[in-house]
Amino acid sequence: MFGKNHCFTYERLEEIWDEVDEICVGNYDEHPEFKHSFTAFPMEEDHVYNLTGKLTDQTIDFMSRHSEEKPFLAWVNYQDPHPAFTCPPPYDTMFDPKDMSMPKSYEDYKSSKSPIRNYIWRIHSEMELATEDDIKKAIAMYMGQIRYVDDSVGRMMDFLEETGLSENTIVVFLADHGELLGDHGMTHKNPTFYDALTKIPLIIKYPNADWKLESFNGLIEEVDIVPSILNMLGIDIPPTMVGKSWVKNIEEGNDQGKDTVICEGGYGAPTYREPVEGLKLKAPLAPTCYGPGAMIRRGDWKLTIYYDDQCELYNIKEDPHEMNNLYDDNSEKDIRNELTLLLIKRLLGVKVRDVGLEWPYDKYPHDVRCEPLEHTIVYTH
Repeated sequence: MFGKNHCFTYERLEEIWDEVDEICVGNYDEHPEFKHSFTAFPMEEDHVYNLTGKLTDQTIDFMSRHSEEKPFLAWVNYQDPHPAFTCPPPYDTMFDPKDMSMPKSYEDYKSSKSPIRNYIWRIHSEMELATEDDIKKAIAMYMGQIRYVDDSVGRMMDFLEETGLSENTIVVFLADHGELLGDHGMTHKNPTFYDALTKIPLIIKYPNADWKLESFNGLIEEVDIVPSILNMLGIDIPPTMVGKSWVKNIEEGNDQGKDTVICEGGYGAPTYREPVEGLKLKAPLAPTCYGPGAMIRRGDWKLTIYYDDQCELYNIKEDPHEMNNLYDDNSEKDIRNELTLLLIKRLLGVKVRDVGLEWPYDKYPHDVRCEPLEHTIVYTH
């Protein structure tokens, strides 16, 4: 494992991984040029925070030393792309800020219909100081960060091709979340569920697959990634795993994904109603990350319910930038109520695996008790 952890107990990393270089530099807080949440600046090539190239070198070295011994798992978790908006040459000047477009929702958001958490984060991050040039510089530098990652992943892919390992190696490329980057007048992230934050890239390279260059356009969730990989490897999916494999759908050219997807965020503490006087933050740390919420998406509709904040309802097809909150619109009360019930059911069923009617009842007779409910199996230990 090379790079940011955030998944395993830090004290036990040496037990989990044969080789590990856990590096997480937060939000580049100690860099003297990082002054505001929207700051963009060039990264020195020899700076300790310039990690993407280094982590790529380590991963290639690991694969080159172990590829002939036995199957390997290499996990590289880059800091980039991530605030602060900075990257080394030549990526820092690869994209011209003048060519960047401002997000449509940068100023065109309705405060009265927006969650209070957005207002709190804007105040604490001093977004009132940001100019249009500042945001365009941040966007251009963020694109440079992405290109830096793209080229680094390309180097690893070249290594796999040159060594012949590409013939029997599965490669999974994904991110953990998106970036506001000016959307709704904010940068970084906060516990909201706009597409800018919740939609992530997912690319899988699967050797000898018939679905090369195929795109899957249905709704899926991150919990579906591991079952899909196990399916590719010919490994049985554990009965306690709630995700679903989409390999068969892709092979058959079937874009039909899940009927709904959900997302959760926020800590178990109330939403701050008023900004803390004098508090200035460069990253969405406490208290801006408080306030639990959950989102459900079905078709063109997205509903977000917050524990103690203004809820949101958007028609993504008609309002792709999520600027017209319809939650309090009585003309949409039916879809609001319908999605609210679906969200409750999904949250109650996050530990329920839908396995259809082919559940192997006799396979787990002692440690799992199964109760069929239509096409769903509820299991308890």
